[in-house]
Amino acid sequence: MVVVMQMIFCYNTIKIKNMRKPEENSLTNKILSYLKETSKDLLIAGVTIIFDPHKLTRGMSLYKNYNNDFYYRKIANLKTSSYFTVRNNTFSLSNKGRITIIKSIIQDKKNAKRWDNKWRAIVFDIPESSRKERNFLRKELKWMGFKEFQHSIWITPHNLEKELLCLLKLWRNDFTGDIRFLRIEKIIDDKDFKKQFQLP
Repeated sequence: MVVVMQMIFCYNTIKIKNMRKPEENSLTNKILSYLKETSKDLLIAGVTIIFDPHKLTRGMSLYKNYNNDFYYRKIANLKTSSYFTVRNNTFSLSNKGRITIIKSIIQDKKNAKRWDNKWRAIVFDIPESSRKERNFLRKELKWMGFKEFQHSIWITPHNLEKELLCLLKLWRNDFTGDIRFLRIEKIIDDKDFKKQFQLP
């Protein structure tokens, strides 16, 4: 088994929040979808994604009349959305908004049929005192399509490397312990996992 170490994360504090998805036809969801398709730096956690909601709504032709009260109320409502941050009338994507978009990208990749014949794994050592955070991570990994290889070792055939690394950075204040991401060139006798993932 050939393993490439990708990155090491050592986190320390606690704060995990439940996240609700925005309504499907809401302006918030439409802007998140647009940013998903157009933001090149979305997966670089240190880069702030700034946007102008007026230009976006005009560019997406969402409203025919940009001078009516309904339109301005919609824009004003974005200022109170937890998916965005507003400072001095400058809109940017919040961590919650970014995580929501990244999860949408992961969902797309989970539905894709192609496989590059490499396995991705996450290995973590989160102490018993941080059980809540450990359970949160396991729940998220299961949602992403990971399967438990061994205790605290989860694998997937999906190429989620960039997305997972970005999520781990965005979650960095939520974990105590050691988390490592691996890219595995080959697992000897992996027929059982290929069957689980319905791979050829």
